[in-house]
Amino acid sequence: MLAVRQARLVLGASVLSTVGDVMAMVALMLQLHDGGHGPYAVMALLICFAVPIVVTMGLAGSVADQHDPRRVLVLSLTVQALGAVGLVLAPDLAWTCVAVVVMQTGFAFANPVWTSVMPLLVGESLSGTFVSLAQGMRSLASPVGAAAAGILVQHWGTQLVLGVNAASVVGLVGAALALRASRPPSPRSRTAVLPREGYVALRRDPVLAALVLGVVPIILTVEAVNAVEVFLVRGELGATPTGYGLAEAVSGVGLVLGSFAAGAVRSRGARIRGLLLGIAVVPLLQVGQGLAPTLSLYAVCAFAIGLALGVVNALVFALLLREVVEHDRGKVLALVSGLSRTATIGALAIGGVLGTQVGARTAYVVCGSVGLLIAATAALRVRAGVHRSVDGLSIRQSVPTGSRQDHA
Repeated sequence: MLAVRQARLVLGASVLSTVGDVMAMVALMLQLHDGGHGPYAVMALLICFAVPIVVTMGLAGSVADQHDPRRVLVLSLTVQALGAVGLVLAPDLAWTCVAVVVMQTGFAFANPVWTSVMPLLVGESLSGTFVSLAQGMRSLASPVGAAAAGILVQHWGTQLVLGVNAASVVGLVGAALALRASRPPSPRSRTAVLPREGYVALRRDPVLAALVLGVVPIILTVEAVNAVEVFLVRGELGATPTGYGLAEAVSGVGLVLGSFAAGAVRSRGARIRGLLLGIAVVPLLQVGQGLAPTLSLYAVCAFAIGLALGVVNALVFALLLREVVEHDRGKVLALVSGLSRTATIGALAIGGVLGTQVGARTAYVVCGSVGLLIAATAALRVRAGVHRSVDGLSIRQSVPTGSRQDHA
């Protein structure tokens, strides 16, 4: 798989993009803190990062499926680079938010293309393994980018870090220009602004739709506790700043290991079972975190949650790449990305309300309990979807592709 030069190119671009994004986020958060801005400024910035991906998910998906991947990548990454340069030059928070919106709009159009070209480069049978490898590498790249940003900001200031981010995006433009991925002719359809076509394509496979619509609410319950995590770890459990950092680190280690482990899961049925297990384990462990009497037990739960989330994240994209027909992949990937960011926006509000109304421990228990109900509902919907499918076969067997499919 890695013997394919184009596959290495996409993998490297993915890692470079992740490092740049994380560095920019850390630098901007530190810039807001040092500038005396409060929580509302942080929330505004986070919303600016998410909203373009939500608003453009229909249009970005249609563009990804109907146009030459190389051309779409070059144009969208150019827009992203302009936004990144704008961050370096922005004189205040308002202009910073504008630059973030421009940068994330370019990202919204490029992201589904990077993912959808993977099967074209390594073949359909290896696409799941490749996406697991890519997820694992991105998980490794995130803490590297965060650590590098912290060191650079401390010694040389935020402008240098934002400049490095801009340079990384320019490097991605070069990677896009070197990409040689040809897409087979696909049915041309009207370019849609709303993500209706992506939703229709996803619903053609009832099992896959049930899984995706089960994972997205889990994202909401997982990210909602981010707003109260520091109060649980530092306040209730009495951790030092170092202890808090170590708890975050073990979660990241679990995420990396889970992403790589998912690459060993090859069949459709095993991926479905792995996903259902993962989205059930995560909320159960959240309840455990809320009830944990010591930092050590909390950290064990954090590691296991990271492990499960790494598996879930990689398996979702492996299934999407393997089961959705080629000319619908961009639309579905953009839809899933947009729904995930929508959940993130909702989580910001929910986490803040829970933290102020019921406290950190109860917030974890509430989110975990709701997550268990979501996981149970998803399992029932998947079971019903299997019964509605002919022998649980994937979407591909209703569309002639000439390739053998696995049974659910």
